[in-house]
Amino acid sequence: MRPRQPREKLSRHSVIDAALRLVDGGGLRRLTMRALADELGAPPMTLYTHFAGKEQLLDHLFEGVIERLLETERRPTWKQDLEGACRHARGVLLAHPHWVPLLARVTMPPPSLHFYDRLLEGMCRDGFAPDAAMHAFSTMLSFTLGEVLVERMMSAHHQPPVPVQQLALVRDMVPKLPAGAFPGVDAALPVFGVWSFDAVFELGLCSLIKGLEANRATPPRAERHAL
Repeated sequence: MRPRQPREKLSRHSVIDAALRLVDGGGLRRLTMRALADELGAPPMTLYTHFAGKEQLLDHLFEGVIERLLETERRPTWKQDLEGACRHARGVLLAHPHWVPLLARVTMPPPSLHFYDRLLEGMCRDGFAPDAAMHAFSTMLSFTLGEVLVERMMSAHHQPPVPVQQLALVRDMVPKLPAGAFPGVDAALPVFGVWSFDAVFELGLCSLIKGLEANRATPPRAERHAL
C-alpha cells in the first residue's frame, strides 16, 4: 500500500489520474474502490467525497479520457482540425488500449461540446449541410476507433502484426504457384514489405476527408435493399 495522504491533497483530478493508471495496468476489472484507495494511499471512504459510487467514478473517467483524446489546438480549417483530432485520438488509444471500453459510457462531458461545436461550426461554414456535417464527424470517429481496435487485435499478442505475417506467407506461396495465376498479387508483391498500420490509417483518413468534402452538401441516405 502507498503511504496515506492527507485528505485535503485528494483532488478529483488526482483520483481520476490514479484510476486511469489502474485501468492501464489491468483493464476495468482491476478498478475497485478499495484498489483505488490503495493506489492513492487514502482511506476508501475518502473517495465517496468525490464520487457517489463506482458508476459515477466511471462516468468521470470517461470525461477524463475525452479530455485526453480531444486536442485543444485550433487549426486553420475543419479538415486540419479533424485530421489532427483523429491522429491524436489514435495515438492516445494505442498507448492506452484499456481505456477503449470507457468510451461506451452514456454521458456527455461538457469539455467535449467545445470541440464538437468548433468542428461542426467550421464544417457548416464551409458548405456542409448540418446533417451531413454531423454524419461526417461520426464517420471519422468511427473510422479512427475501428482502426485502433483492429490494430490492437492484430498486434497485441502478435509480433510482427498479423497482416505482416500473412503477407510474408503470400510472398512464400507465389513462387510455388503457376506463373501468371494471380497477376494482381504478382504486381503488388514488391511492395508487400512496406505495409504498415500507419500507412493504412493515413490512406483511410485522407480518403475519407476527400470523400466527405466532395459530398459536403449532400445529406446521407439510408437505402434499404431487398434480400
